[in-house]
Amino acid sequence: MKDIKVIDGHIHYSLPTTPKMILDMLEMTETDMGNLVALYDKKRASGTIDCLYAKDVLKNKLYVYGANDITQYIKGGNMGEKLAEHVKDLMECGCDGIKMLEGKPTSRKRYPIPNFDIPEMDAYFDYLEKNNINVVWHVNDPEEFWDSEKCPDWAKRSGWFYNETFVNNEDQYNQIENVLKRHPKLTIIFAHFYFLSTQLDRLSALFDKYPNIGVDITPGIELFENLSKNKEKGREFFIKYQDRIFYGTDISGDESDSIPFAKDDSIIRAKLCRDFLSKKELFMKGNPDSLLGANDFTLQGLELDKEIVDKILYKNFYRLNKEPKNLNYKAILNEIEKERERIKFLSEYYKFDASFKYLDFLKDYFSNK
Repeated sequence: MKDIKVIDGHIHYSLPTTPKMILDMLEMTETDMGNLVALYDKKRASGTIDCLYAKDVLKNKLYVYGANDITQYIKGGNMGEKLAEHVKDLMECGCDGIKMLEGKPTSRKRYPIPNFDIPEMDAYFDYLEKNNINVVWHVNDPEEFWDSEKCPDWAKRSGWFYNETFVNNEDQYNQIENVLKRHPKLTIIFAHFYFLSTQLDRLSALFDKYPNIGVDITPGIELFENLSKNKEKGREFFIKYQDRIFYGTDISGDESDSIPFAKDDSIIRAKLCRDFLSKKELFMKGNPDSLLGANDFTLQGLELDKEIVDKILYKNFYRLNKEPKNLNYKAILNEIEKERERIKFLSEYYKFDASFKYLDFLKDYFSNK
């Protein structure tokens, strides 16, 4: 293993943010390597090829978890098999795993994503399981987002108060457990601590039942507030499951951001995650341009031993992924043409003018490799 001390397992990226901006972000957060978790988008199809481009430019600095083909949710018919075929293509391109945003309630509402435990999806999960493909999966959101009285104003402004028109969080948890019952060897890192920071016994039972699942500690601030309020139990959980917890920040640099990889927010996210693991107490100065909000506050940290902190910061991720996979330029060029057809399909379905600006740039880049 190289001299790695920190691997950020959960970073978002797409063009026009440049690979140089990723490198600057890694340096200012004192991060050795990052994992770009690609997102799908109805106008771009996905940012997977963007991420593979950055991986190629920044040699040996990045992993890439590719996004699923969202057109299959619209087309239907052998959906699981078609999703599995796309995963096979992505792994051939040089992706290191798969990122699923399909469990975020806004995604379930925006796209016709079915219940995950329907028989038609079995072929997809079967392929992931049999081929030991790692998945980072966002399922649900903080439980208070389903309660109009408890949902924070900032979440409501973001469209994250979930009334009866959105999928129910307990329904989704039940769907995931049904999937795990049928595919118990799936290797899944549930993002944001699976939003179970107030239900550690429930998460512990899942860990004990399914040996290949884990969680990352990407903020939501509620994760750290909940664990701070229940420090001793939280510390016991982290010690017991020290091999199943992964570091990630959810730092984002894509075309939806006015300032890609905003400096203050990136540094705050990294500091929050790391200090919470190692310190007894941490004072966080409020910043209205970050996830913390404008008000100062203090958290009770977990005071974990360095050996455990090192596992969470890099060893667990490296054990799961080893070195980043090599890219297959021919396969990427084939995928670019398939992506072009997906954009055309989505533009007709959602009624917008298709743009291939970034895809054309990527085709030119990879054609010259």
